Amino acid sequence: MLNPLLTPERKWTLAAMGSSLVGIGLARLAFDPLQAALVEANWFTDGAAAYLADANLIGYVLGALVAKWLAQRVPTIMLLRVMMIAISLSFLLCFSESMPFQWFFFWRLISGIAGGIIMVVASPTVLAHIAAKRRGAIGQMSLYGLALGVLIAGTLVPLLLTQGPTAVWLGVGFICLAITVLTWRLWPPAPKAPDTPLAKAKAPRAAYRLWLEYGLVAVGVVTHMVFLVPYLEQNLQMSGSVAAQFFLVYAAGALTGPFVFAYLANRFGIHSAQRVAMPILLAANAAMLLLSFSYFGVGLSCFLAGLCLPGIISIFLGLSQELAQGDPNKHRAIWGTATVVFAVTQAGVGYVTAFTLSRFGTAYQELFLAATVSVLLAIVVDLLPRQEHHDGANRVR
Repeated sequence: MLNPLLTPERKWTLAAMGSSLVGIGLARLAFDPLQAALVEANWFTDGAAAYLADANLIGYVLGALVAKWLAQRVPTIMLLRVMMIAISLSFLLCFSESMPFQWFFFWRLISGIAGGIIMVVASPTVLAHIAAKRRGAIGQMSLYGLALGVLIAGTLVPLLLTQGPTAVWLGVGFICLAITVLTWRLWPPAPKAPDTPLAKAKAPRAAYRLWLEYGLVAVGVVTHMVFLVPYLEQNLQMSGSVAAQFFLVYAAGALTGPFVFAYLANRFGIHSAQRVAMPILLAANAAMLLLSFSYFGVGLSCFLAGLCLPGIISIFLGLSQELAQGDPNKHRAIWGTATVVFAVTQAGVGYVTAFTLSRFGTAYQELFLAATVSVLLAIVVDLLPRQEHHDGANRVR
């Protein structure tokens, strides 16, 4: 029997948080420190390991593309549970070095597909059951699993790595499976899938601007999210233990960010929070370029980047919710397209990075430069004159 203090709203928030922890926090972020270890243990070359990281990003694109279609035909709660099981299997079935590269690539792809579906479906499913005045705070916390994923990747994964990559594959897989079981009965009641697909609603003009900004921001997020540890070890010649400590700094920022941006959004509005978050992300990438000669500069970059994850993602979730004007189906459509744009951008960046590594042996410095320019462009776009998308509507807080 569940604790009476565990109200329906709290249960639903925990379910969404658990899904973001499994779908992104572990499926993607736990692979960051593991990627470098796979190279050191001679499981894969630098280029092959980078392609495995990119397989998750490619799968994320595919998952985000099919999520809306699946959600219209499959009960959403069943869909989310199956995706969390798939991610658990993607770790548990990759424990052996004897498996061919294609096997690892396939399961990294599956983990990405499942993560993309979870990102599109989970938060809107929960927010549809939450009172309007509480959606901003719940939206922030529903993505807090990303921050917890960074923490696990920075603490537990290095401990497991002392026993070799196999221990990481199995350990993270069992954690994913445990979270899936614990959240199994916490999801809100889901309506049956409709007999016919819902009519396609025309997106407001402001949505195109949101999607453009989100795509540009994605380049600034992917640098630390996917390539932080390999960059520290290969370009800055840091040991694995030192790189792991900087990943913990990244985790500290990630654990702090949601509270900071939730306060800013509640106090000053979601758009003001966005205009604080994007310059911070710009500074995080620029610091890695300009201050990487010192531990202070690297630490500052890691903390600021962590501060924006998942805070900046939840800000765009709130902006898409504002554009939907309280319509859950419209919200899922706008947020689904935003997730696709985000995923396509990240996958493209990941593929170019992996290709450059395999051909030329270097790419990370150029990646941080591209991220700095991309976030700067997002800030410029956001500063352009804004036309209200509807009259008399309340801004999301």
